[in-house]
Amino acid sequence: MSDSNELTVDEYLEIRYEVQIYLQSKIHKESPSLFDELDEENKKIVSDYAKSIYEKSKLLEPSISSDLASLLEPNISQFASFSNRLKTMEGLKRKIISDSKDYNGSYYRATHNICDSIRYTILIPDDFYVTKVDEYLHRIEDMGYQVLEVKNNWGKPYYQGINVRIGTLDKKEIFELQFHTPFGYQIKEGSTRDLYEVVRDINAPANLARQADKLRRIFQSRVKAPNGAIGYEYDSTMKRRY
Repeated sequence: MSDSNELTVDEYLEIRYEVQIYLQSKIHKESPSLFDELDEENKKIVSDYAKSIYEKSKLLEPSISSDLASLLEPNISQFASFSNRLKTMEGLKRKIISDSKDYNGSYYRATHNICDSIRYTILIPDDFYVTKVDEYLHRIEDMGYQVLEVKNNWGKPYYQGINVRIGTLDKKEIFELQFHTPFGYQIKEGSTRDLYEVVRDINAPANLARQADKLRRIFQSRVKAPNGAIGYEYDSTMKRRY
C-alpha cells in the first residue's frame, strides 16, 4: 500500500474486505476481554467500581439531559446517539482496567478520573458551528455548570470535532459533550467505526491494523472544518449576544 494520503479503488476495497473478514473471525469474536483476563478478586473490585459509577450516572443523567435538550434549536442542532448517553457497565469495566495503566495499576484512581460515564453528542451544521458551540457553552455555564476543558480536534488527525468536559451542578462529577458537524459525525460513526474496532484490537494483525488506521486518517482528512473551527478557543469571560 502506498505511503501517500491516497488509495486506489483496489487498495480501498481490499482493506475493507480484510477488515470485515477479521471482524467476523473467531480470533476477534472470541478474544478475551480485559475483564475476562482478571482473577476473581480483581474482577470483583472492578465490577464494584463500575457499578458505583453507573448507578450514580443513572441518577444524574435525567436532569443533565433535560438541561442540554433546552439548548437545541429546530433545523440547527440536535442530539446524536442519545440512547448511548450512559456508558454501559461493560464499557466502564473496560475503561477502568485500561486507564489503570496510567495510574500504576490503581483501579481506584482510574475510576475517579473517568469523565465520560455520561456523554452527549450535539450536531451543528457548518454554517452555524462555531457560533453555536460558543453560545451553548456560555449558556451551559449560565445554568450553573462548569466548562472545565475544551479540546479542539479540528485540523488534527482522526475525528474532527470539539470535546468538552463539564462539571455538574454539585461540582462533584464530570460529563462529556462533543460537538460535531453532521458530515463529520457520519464519517466518525458510519465510515470509520469498524476500522477503529480493528485498530484497538490487540490481537489484530499488525499490518491490517496499520492499514485500517491509515484509512481512518484518510476519511477524517475529508471532513472540512467550518469557518473559525480550527484554532477556536472558548473564553468564558467573552459573553456573546444571542
